[in-house]
This record gives sequence, C-alpha cells and structure tokens, in this order.
Amino acid sequence: MSEISPSVQCTFTRSLTVGSTGTDVKCLQQYLNSAGFKVAASGAGSPGNETTYFGNLTKAAVALWQAANGVAPALGYFGPISQAKYSAIASV
Repeated sequence: MSEISPSVQCTFTRSLTVGSTGTDVKCLQQYLNSAGFKVAASGAGSPGNETTYFGNLTKAAVALWQAANGVAPALGYFGPISQAKYSAIASV
C-alpha cells in the first residue's frame, strides 16, 4: 500500500464547508493529513480513515492549513481563495 504524499491531487468544483459531503471532501482530508494538518489522530478523519463528510475536525484542520499558508481569514471555509492556494501548492 503506497503512502499518500503531500502531492495528493484533488479537483474542487465547489466551496467546501461544514456539512459538505462528497469525494472532494475525502480528497481534501487526505491532502490535509498527508501535508501534516491532521484531521484526526485516530478514528474517522485520521490518516487512512478519511471520510466524505466535512465536519468540525475538517474545519479545524483547514483553518490550521490556511494560517500556515497565508490564507486569510483562516476560518476553515475551503472556498475560492483556499482552492487557489491549494492549486498553487499542489502544482509545484
């Protein structure tokens, strides 16, 4: 089984926030976990146990990622500004 590197490639076609569900949420969680912004230490959302649900743990991990990458405001809403930053980082 290969380990997911921070170069996890996700495609986002909508803004993600608490209550969002889908494979794009799971990809975001995989990216956050692989980039060192763990959604959860164990159980749902933890590395290898990512889910398709954007809850408060995902919001907190997104906020940490935003703060570390200069995305303001770092509120955990994964919208156009965060997606543009993700694209810039992921394409390196």
